[in-house]
Amino acid sequence: MILGIGVDIVYLPRIAGLVARRGRGPLARRILSPVEHKEFIHRFPKDDQQMTEQVIYLGSRWCVKEAAYKALYPVCRLEWKQVTVAKEQDKPVLKLSNGADGIVGRSHVSLSHDTDYAVAQVIFEAPN
Repeated sequence: MILGIGVDIVYLPRIAGLVARRGRGPLARRILSPVEHKEFIHRFPKDDQQMTEQVIYLGSRWCVKEAAYKALYPVCRLEWKQVTVAKEQDKPVLKLSNGADGIVGRSHVSLSHDTDYAVAQVIFEAPN
């Protein structure tokens, strides 16, 4: 049984503006789970390195997490760091933590990005 469906779209220049104004560190620490933050720092060790890819990474995570929030609300109010975007067999999957993982059976994620936009759809199934 489907528990919820969520969709979100992010304007990547908006994320680039946040990074330019506040720096990548504060934004990354705010929205990324500890696992994602470690991966982010590993992939992008310097602030000015691969800026476009950094914005895509942060923007796509933002987008997926917003879609996940919409899919579970009002059953559960997810927080940024409760959702980890991982990959299994080259497909994005969600790992939920801090009690949210017991609410969901399976998750399905579709993520796409182009020059200026990232879009994500999340479907959560109820546990059996």
